Amino acid sequence: MSKHQFKISISGTEKEATEKALGLAVLASQLDAKTITALARIVQTDPAKVALAKSFLGIQ
Repeated sequence: MSKHQFKISISGTEKEATEKALGLAVLASQLDAKTITALARIVQTDPAKVALAKSFLGIQ
């Protein structure tokens, strides 16, 4: 599979933006495009499921 590079802007402090970018890179390397797209749709449209996921992860 070929690799591609993108330039993106992420809001937050430099430390927070770096952590977000690293997390996104892991997700992108482990999940297929269909799964990432579905996850993004849930994040945008279903705050209850996002809250449940955060609770499960112990970060709320």
